[in-house]
Amino acid sequence: MNSVVCYSKEGIKTKADFLRDISALRRFAVESKKNTFILHSENLYYFAVAFSGILQAKKTLAITANISPEFINEICEEDACFFSEEQIRKICSSKDSFPEENSGVDLQADIVLWTSGTTGTPKKVYKKFEHLSIECEELAGLWGSKAKDCLFCQTVSHHHIYGLLFFLLPLRLEAPFLAERIEMPETLEELRDKNLILVSSPAFLKRFSENCDCKNLQITELFCSGGPLPFESAKNAERIFGRWPIEIYGSTETGGIAYRISKSGPEWQPFSVCSLSLANNGCLCVKSPYVAEKDGFITGDLAEFLDTGKFVLNGRADSIVKIEEKRISLAEVEKRILSCGLVQKACVLALSGKRQYLAAAIVLNEKGKEEFSGASNLRKNSFFRKYLAKFLEGAVIPKKWRYIESFAQDTQGKIKRKEVEMLFFPKENYQVLSVSFENPQINEKKILAELFFSENSDFFDGHFPQYSLLPAVAQVDTVIRVFDKFFNSHIILKKISRVKFITPICPNTQVQLHICYLEKEKILSFEFFGMQNKKYSSGTLFCG
Repeated sequence: MNSVVCYSKEGIKTKADFLRDISALRRFAVESKKNTFILHSENLYYFAVAFSGILQAKKTLAITANISPEFINEICEEDACFFSEEQIRKICSSKDSFPEENSGVDLQADIVLWTSGTTGTPKKVYKKFEHLSIECEELAGLWGSKAKDCLFCQTVSHHHIYGLLFFLLPLRLEAPFLAERIEMPETLEELRDKNLILVSSPAFLKRFSENCDCKNLQITELFCSGGPLPFESAKNAERIFGRWPIEIYGSTETGGIAYRISKSGPEWQPFSVCSLSLANNGCLCVKSPYVAEKDGFITGDLAEFLDTGKFVLNGRADSIVKIEEKRISLAEVEKRILSCGLVQKACVLALSGKRQYLAAAIVLNEKGKEEFSGASNLRKNSFFRKYLAKFLEGAVIPKKWRYIESFAQDTQGKIKRKEVEMLFFPKENYQVLSVSFENPQINEKKILAELFFSENSDFFDGHFPQYSLLPAVAQVDTVIRVFDKFFNSHIILKKISRVKFITPICPNTQVQLHICYLEKEKILSFEFFGMQNKKYSSGTLFCG
């Protein structure tokens, strides 16, 4: 009974602690008049306690990652209640004595998850505990032997199906897990003394730079799911962790469908319990013991089968996209924008830059035109972002906005989305008005450029919600780009040193930029200044 169930910043939780806390939760749930508990707890230990206790009480368990007040109000029916980590902790800290017996969970216990629907409305996905249990057995059969003496740790949320299954796996294997979700790569430094099974996501693995070296970490196995993992990111993960990621492909409705290690190729190996076929629309149809639909579930993914029994994916066939591993319906975001009452039409796109993000183009209705008469785009952007924050997670709120009079349409009245995309093509973020050069020494290059930062520059878009200012990173980026352009060279920034930002640079400002580059030392100094030598900023950059 003293075996470790969980490691936490708050201390170790043993099996005796776990069973006692489950008993407390079970008693609370049994005595409650509510039949459905909408569960959300960032701490994985208290999530595990509530998950077990609620199901043992034969109550319905609902799980959601979106806890915005308006969304919870939408889904919270009369016989349901929202169950938070604070409430769970309070129940577990009760001084009452509870028996430590574990009554087990009925395989037919009801579990509900929410996911994005193609109609624009979040939908319920119903599961039985049996579905999750069978899938957990499949995972245990493939990789359970690796778990001995290992600590499970996650960078992904257990409020989604992938994180939920890999939360159940250590419970099934009686292996300890880490209570806190790992959010930054540096956090792994604290776990160097343990053998780890790391359950991660593409977004997390992409955050590791080429300079990271985590081979001193003892990574027994590395899993990745939640979205596409580029081959180069997978290769970089192997260099950093010494393990090539095992990628899991699936969805909330289907659970896990297949897995692969991309160094062996792009094709996916179906899980042994999955029976796969192609639907009439070319999308993958999945039948398995943990798919509720008897005729199988048709995904939105186009696929092609190989003679080996494996398959490759050929993209999405519907409007569901993944942003930072969060699945979102473009139709849902458009519907939410329209619901504010100020918009006639909206078109939301998934675009890619350094990261994938959403962008929205809007046609205001008469009420909207009156509301925003004379208003800046900054004020409009702030309004819509604040409004959507009531319903959506921050990562899936559009990052860029365009306000237009009408959409281009085809003969069927459908919006020409390619033409909408053109609205978001990068603009020149500054205008070069004049340039002069100095070169008194071979080792020293000097340039004086006169620049104009228009209010339409993307540099001013969304960095500061209340004020439109030129961000520090944009100033440094401009310095490097101006130097590269006019000296026909390419320098690599290694370190920023002694930077001072004295006066903000506002939209529609004309400034002078003085740059001096010592080629031998690879040191670049700069200064932004304006009329009457008004100083905006200055600094020194060390280059490669």
